[in-house]
Amino acid sequence: MFKFPKLQKVTSIHHVLVAEDEDETTFTITHPKHLTWFASPLVDKRATARLNREHGEAFLKHPHNTVHETNGSNTPENEKEHEQYEDSEEPVLKRAHESSTIQLFYDLFFVANLTTFTALHEIDDAETLKSYIAFFAILWFTWFQVALFDVRFSNDSAFERLSKALQFGIMTGFAIVGPNFQLGAEDGTAEGKATFQAYQTLSLILMTSRLILACQYGAAYMWLVKYKKAHVPLLAHIGTLFVAAMIYLGLFFSFRNNIGETGLIAWYVTIGFEAVVILLVSGRTKFLSFRKTAIVERLGLLTLIILGEGIIGLCNSVSKVGSDGVFTSDVIGMIISSVTIIYFIWMLYFDQEETNHVGTLRQMAWTILHFPFHVTVLLVVEGLNRLSVWVKLLDTITPLATVFENFENTLANSSLPVSEDFLKESVASLNETINQLIEKFELLNINADTEGINSYLEDMLNNTSNITIISEDASQVLGLGFSYVCENLGVDTPESAVIEAPTDQVFAIFNLFSTVYIYFFSAAGLCLIFLAVLFWLGKRRKLRGEILSIGVRIAVGVGLSLLALMDLPSLYADDNAAINTYLYTPWLLPTVVICYGIVILVDNLLINYVRKVITQKRLRSEAV
Repeated sequence: MFKFPKLQKVTSIHHVLVAEDEDETTFTITHPKHLTWFASPLVDKRATARLNREHGEAFLKHPHNTVHETNGSNTPENEKEHEQYEDSEEPVLKRAHESSTIQLFYDLFFVANLTTFTALHEIDDAETLKSYIAFFAILWFTWFQVALFDVRFSNDSAFERLSKALQFGIMTGFAIVGPNFQLGAEDGTAEGKATFQAYQTLSLILMTSRLILACQYGAAYMWLVKYKKAHVPLLAHIGTLFVAAMIYLGLFFSFRNNIGETGLIAWYVTIGFEAVVILLVSGRTKFLSFRKTAIVERLGLLTLIILGEGIIGLCNSVSKVGSDGVFTSDVIGMIISSVTIIYFIWMLYFDQEETNHVGTLRQMAWTILHFPFHVTVLLVVEGLNRLSVWVKLLDTITPLATVFENFENTLANSSLPVSEDFLKESVASLNETINQLIEKFELLNINADTEGINSYLEDMLNNTSNITIISEDASQVLGLGFSYVCENLGVDTPESAVIEAPTDQVFAIFNLFSTVYIYFFSAAGLCLIFLAVLFWLGKRRKLRGEILSIGVRIAVGVGLSLLALMDLPSLYADDNAAINTYLYTPWLLPTVVICYGIVILVDNLLINYVRKVITQKRLRSEAV
């Protein structure tokens, strides 16, 4: 017969429910955590000593006991920090080596903003590319400032949770202004008015975010006020953020007066200024440095978030290219290449992560260089998703383009009047190919402009003596078929494009993918170069093979970036057959896969070879 468990009080912290036939540790009821209004960022030496007596050094060395990890054992390094603690000049802060759950929760707001903005602002031309990077810079540096505080001063308290709630509101504010954020808006238009209002709102959001951080640093300063060496650096942090907040407030009024470009420049100068000042002050102050903090983990998690954004986009692209239920070898190869590129970036970044033992200046540079690195990663993952659709687009439109091209070649060699039998045969072939396209996507319930297609086909039959009209009508049929395929694949015509005829959309879409091609290969190459620089900064002592590996990354990265110079030509340009052969084949993404794969292979071969040589030398020296 089952007996109801009895409640046994174990400590003042928790109770354990124990059934007579169950182990005592099976059921545990933990009381809600007690929160103080404010929590000290300082190490409590007495609590550390007590835990050391009660549990021993093994408990303090456990990775989950991060609050005590810095000062929990009697190593020479920790004893030195204890001495600094006692001289009452420089404080010793708690060092959490892992991100807390509330910090990870904050990161979710970042990824939500990034995903929303990406969905609303596709990169179609140079202006939208600049707008995309500009908004990402504001979002990234706001996250960065919060992360710099969290890894050094964040402690669970009522004040800290209230501050985080306000920061959640800041991230929500970014999501509100994101839809109307764009560069190059024209004054006097409805779109320009909405954009300047977004600038004003964003200025107030940035001001509020910096004031929240200034208050958080101020609360930390109250705990450290008795330490002489804490005054200047912390007041410099508070002052920098307060000055930045006032600049953002001033920019609110400048945008109200439609001072667009000047205000935008001031934005980014201020963002860079506050980041550099706080990093430099932190680098010159030992207790504020980022050594033994979770900054490496936070930046690594942010890298995963950006890669995750690429995976979300990839899934959306796969759903588009599979809308007709047809997966050719080209499309399957492009999907596999997309997944492989994301996986290779993960390998190249996380296999080289090692910054716990590098100098302070190196770590400052390593930290701030994550911004351009994250920009390149973001552009790579966005570009590969667009190029996956590009391959499907070419694969689908090729039958119609082939019929059109054969018709044009035959028409050019025909004499007037054009044979009615030839025209009827050509019209039937075009019509049949168009109907096959429509049947592919009929499940999506997207109607093709069949009336427009039929009108152009009939016009071809009625103008047997005018080759120009016949050719133009056939081009319009191709344009309408191309437009229908683009609509089904979710490829929108850029807003800046002027569409007066169906053929105009063809050239607009090709210009769109020209932009994608350029930024994708530029970013793919720069990504490798930044990975090489991060590898060099993140490791103080490098083997000869690792130095060669860095050189290989830079060389391959430069080569990939140079491919961006091969701009997409016109649809039927015959002056550069080599470029056409490459750009209109499914080898765009596999090229990057091969290059990244070579880098990873060379990395491992060089490092293993050098380590083998070092091992052999060591064995010889020991034998002697």
